[in-house]
Amino acid sequence: MAVLVAGTFAFLHFNGGEQPTKADGKGSAPTKAASPKALPTQGRELLSVAAPEDDPEGDGHKADGSWLTSRSYASGGPFSVLGYDLDSGKQTWKVPLDGNVCGTSRDVTRKGYVAVSFAGSKKARSKCTEFAVIDINEGRKLWQKSLPDAALWLDLSVAVTEDFAAVGWPDGTSWGFAIGTGETVWDSPPQGCGYEELHGGSTVTSTAYCGDRMTVTQRDPGTGKPSRTIKLPAGLLSAYVASTDPLVVAAQVGDGSGLEANRLFTFDPDGSIKATIKIDGYVSSCRATGCHTVAASKDTIYLPSEKEHLTNGNHIAAFDTDTGRRKWTVDSADSAVLLPLRADEDGVVAYNNAGTGGTGSGVLHFAAADGKQTVLLKQPETFEVQDTTAQMVDPSLKEMILFEDGRLFFHRASSFYTRDVPMTYAFTVH
Repeated sequence: MAVLVAGTFAFLHFNGGEQPTKADGKGSAPTKAASPKALPTQGRELLSVAAPEDDPEGDGHKADGSWLTSRSYASGGPFSVLGYDLDSGKQTWKVPLDGNVCGTSRDVTRKGYVAVSFAGSKKARSKCTEFAVIDINEGRKLWQKSLPDAALWLDLSVAVTEDFAAVGWPDGTSWGFAIGTGETVWDSPPQGCGYEELHGGSTVTSTAYCGDRMTVTQRDPGTGKPSRTIKLPAGLLSAYVASTDPLVVAAQVGDGSGLEANRLFTFDPDGSIKATIKIDGYVSSCRATGCHTVAASKDTIYLPSEKEHLTNGNHIAAFDTDTGRRKWTVDSADSAVLLPLRADEDGVVAYNNAGTGGTGSGVLHFAAADGKQTVLLKQPETFEVQDTTAQMVDPSLKEMILFEDGRLFFHRASSFYTRDVPMTYAFTVH
């Protein structure tokens, strides 16, 4: 029996510690699982930034990057990085760039530093020769480096940690810099590896093909040298870092088509595999920049399922990182789609996309232990608002949706020919 919790958003199912399989929508919930109704927290529009005009050079604008701190929201813009006030939504600063944004770190450091790769010129098809660290709390560029051997933006990966800013390409180019000074720390992938796809976190973590198989390498936070290398199982068709803290790797095993991962691996401290989780029927959205729909805490991994039919919704499942067993699933209401945004110690923050003409779009929190639901922000339910957000939500979360302290941000990084849809759109409960 499904139990409706917290209004009209989602349905909760318990799985009784069964092995993870594709959910069939059936299950039973103990009477204790029913949660009291949570009062929705009504959001209002905070900012709406129009899509940029066409690039006169004909290459199309790229505006990668979306970050949120306790002091500022920032995003990529046309040949720039832009900052906004959290209370008024007004633009407060602009850091000009030499050309289009090529790629950015998804993380932001405790000091508010982000890394940005960008073209050296505004001309069409300019190479991504410039790399900089920007303080998005202050709206200033810390330093900028030129990388003459850099390529275009395809499959570019960018990462920041508290110690390093790094950038790399599939052709074997990999650079790491001290984040505070811009001093070069490394200028090539680990020895024996042809490339590295870079990810931030507590230390720079990368996937690469090294020797005879795919490996995961973590660099020492002090020296930047490879300090931990984990050889992944042989025969993987692809491998991606889904989380760095804790380390979770997604992979495609077997004869699957496409690039969607069908396994997750968690690891013991010695690098041995702790649990293997089958995720057939779930969406991991993995690429060089990470697995965007996987949210992980130290003991739980959260994933959205695929939609089985156009008229149905999906569900979020919680998996135990130690055993790989599924703890619970929460079904969306009606045809809405649930997308995990980030995990915290208490559970997962998710976006409920009810789509154009639907009701109930907003932000939810599901408790780690039992999936108990709390409504954090409810969008205005006008057709205009629902239509705008429905068009801005990328189901793969390549375009990040950010939520913190009652503020919700959507951002488009490209495809600005859809002029009636904003580049950046945000709500607040304050």
